[in-house]
Amino acid sequence: MRKFKYLFSTKMNKRLLKKRINLLDDDARHRYKANSLLYKVFGLLYWTMMVIFLAIMIILEQRIEALIGKTFFIILVIFVSFILPGLILIYPFVKLEKRYPRQLLGEIPRDTITQCNSHLTRFYNIPENFLITKCYDSSNQLLIDKDLILFFYKDRLRIVNDFTTTIKDFGCYEFKMDEIELIYGQRDNLVITELKYKKLTLSLGKRAKPFILNRGLSKEVMS
Repeated sequence: MRKFKYLFSTKMNKRLLKKRINLLDDDARHRYKANSLLYKVFGLLYWTMMVIFLAIMIILEQRIEALIGKTFFIILVIFVSFILPGLILIYPFVKLEKRYPRQLLGEIPRDTITQCNSHLTRFYNIPENFLITKCYDSSNQLLIDKDLILFFYKDRLRIVNDFTTTIKDFGCYEFKMDEIELIYGQRDNLVITELKYKKLTLSLGKRAKPFILNRGLSKEVMS
């Protein structure tokens, strides 16, 4: 088995965010940008105040430490440098956030998801003949209750997130056929496919087993 991931996910996520913002109406787009700017400005103010207060405490270290001792001086440094800037900024931040509330981006249209994931589809070499199946359980917590795509590339099984419905990319698992164990299992009233590779386990839909055993070549098992 090997696991690899698209290297430029950050750039892709930025492009997707821009597209999602453009889908908003004018008022919602204004609220989103105003709220984002609010967080950036107050974040910058917090770090600036923290650095200034910390510098002041360092300059006054010998004088203050001589009066209150080293232990209390350390406590004072933590309070003044990290807590005090937050206490100073929290009131104006709360007042301004009520005026410029957080704007949710809403659901992403599937055509937008498909467009933004075209790079991932090419990178992972996803063919037209693939199987989408639910992952009911897994030793990898990121995969639980997610839809996965199963396909074959150069006679090796590859498993990735369902890029027709999600923008998340956990990477690609690739297996040789002689590396994995496939058995049918039971989950509540459902028959499921258990895929095992050493410590990695995946509980997939029933159709996953015949699809994998036929190396994705038989369309009958997908009907």
